[in-house]
Amino acid sequence: MSTKKPIRVKKWIRSGELNPRNRTQASILYECGGLLDSACSHEILGGDVLFEGTDGKHYVITVEAVIGRANPEYVKDILLEDKE
Repeated sequence: MSTKKPIRVKKWIRSGELNPRNRTQASILYECGGLLDSACSHEILGGDVLFEGTDGKHYVITVEAVIGRANPEYVKDILLEDKE
C-alpha cells in the first residue's frame, strides 16, 4: 500500500476538455472515464478488439487515462507557446 498523499491540482495550465474545477486525482480520472466513454472505445480502436494469446487465454484492449509526470521539455514548450 502506498503512503503517498494523492496529488491535487494547484493550478491548471491547460485543461483541455476537463472541468478545471476538478482538483483531485479521483475526480480527474472519473471525468476522463466519462469522456472516454462518450468518445466510444469503438471509435478509437476501430471496433471490438478481442484476441487469443499464445497462452490460450482471451484478451481485450482497453482505452484508459492515467496521470503521469510531465516531461520538463514538454512543460517548457507549452509555457512558451502560451506566452506567444
